Formats: sequence, structure tokens, C-alpha cells
Amino acid sequence: MSQACILAHLSHTSSVPNLIASEPTLSTVLVGIAIAFGFGAVHALSPGHGKTLVSAYFIGSQGTAQQAVLLGLTITFTHTLSIFLLGAIALFASQYFLPEQSYPVLSFVSGLTIGILGLSLLRKRLHSHSHSHSHSHTHSPTSLSSLVKLGIAGGLIPCPSALVMLLSAVALHQISYGLFLVGGFSLGLASVLVILGVVAIYARQWLERLPQTDQVLQKLSILSAIVIMVIGFGITFVSITTSL
Repeated sequence: MSQACILAHLSHTSSVPNLIASEPTLSTVLVGIAIAFGFGAVHALSPGHGKTLVSAYFIGSQGTAQQAVLLGLTITFTHTLSIFLLGAIALFASQYFLPEQSYPVLSFVSGLTIGILGLSLLRKRLHSHSHSHSHSHTHSPTSLSSLVKLGIAGGLIPCPSALVMLLSAVALHQISYGLFLVGGFSLGLASVLVILGVVAIYARQWLERLPQTDQVLQKLSILSAIVIMVIGFGITFVSITTSL
């Protein structure tokens, strides 16, 4: 299958403005990166599980701003890597395997991992809260390993818009420009996710300073784990039903 056929096949998944119609100059590259940055930020705010995962995780645990940066960057790095891998598959193995065929598989793996992590968080937090009645405050420390695992699982499903953007650039023999665009997209995505994580962290810290909020924080911690678990198993269920 030719590159033009691949693009035609993918174009129905998303409408991407024509950022690469003309020969790129320094000004057009900078403008293109800025627009791609905006696309990434909008993608982070659009309906999806990325921002919900970040907010739910940190609102229910005692995280730090550095951990919010780590989670946002991990999601973004995994998301960008999956775009490049699917782009390579589309260009070099399209006669055997189409990129959209991998979406149910990636969704299943991503959802199942998120669901298991959410279930593990719920178990740990319930166990922690059952032994916290003799203490004045309830703490739900953030595990670095669970943070990275959640970030990888959350970023495993690539955005079709970014994939089409990359393949369009390759088809027009502007690979470097396409990489810059995907990089700008990823920076926009990361920026919003990090901001949301920091906001969730400071929101929890604000609640901790209020009097008699131990019970509220306990319930919030458990609820956030349930939200993560429901998101994960929900993605898994949808991926199974769409592939049938």
C-alpha cells in the first residue's frame, strides 16, 4: 500500500490542519510547532483518560510537583514513542499490518494495566486506612514504580491526529519538519498534564490544612483509586467490544 493510500485510510480518524503544505522556512516551522503545541494542549484537555488519571492519582496521594512532572513526562514520552512506532509500521509494513489494527490491542493492554494498578492502589489504600485510626493524619505516599507504570499505561494509546501529522510530513518528504511537529504536539500535551498534576497536588495540600478533614481525605484517596480502576477496566471493556 502506498503512502498516499495510508494517509487516505487514516484521514477519517481526525482532521488535521495543513501545516506542511508549503516548503518549510524558519518562520513556518516555528508557527507550525506553535500550532502543534496548541493541538497537544487541546488533546490533553479533550475527553480522554490522560488528564483524569493524572488528577485522580495526585488528588488521592501525597505527591510532589516533581512527581507530577515525572508522570506527565512519562505519559508524553510513551505517547510520542507509540506514534513513532506506529508511523514506522505504517510506512514499512503497511501491506501486512495497518496502524488502526493495533489500536484495540494497545487499548486492551493500556486499560488492563491501568485497571490492575488502580486495583492495587485501592487495596493498599484500604489497608492503610484500616490501620490509620490511631494516627492524627492519613498518608497515602506516592510509589515511584506505580507512578511510572501508570504513566506508561496512560500514554500507550497514540493520538490519531499526531500520527496523521507525522505520516503527512513523511509523504511530502519533510520528515524533519514532521518530527518537529510531533515534538511540539508532545510538549503541549506534557505541559497541560503537568499543570493538572500540580493543581491536584496543591488542591490536596489545601484540603489537608483545613480542620477535621481526615475523613474527607480518606474517602478521597479511596475514591481516586476507584476512578483509576474504573477507567482502566472501562478502556479494556471498550477495546474488547470494538474488536468483536
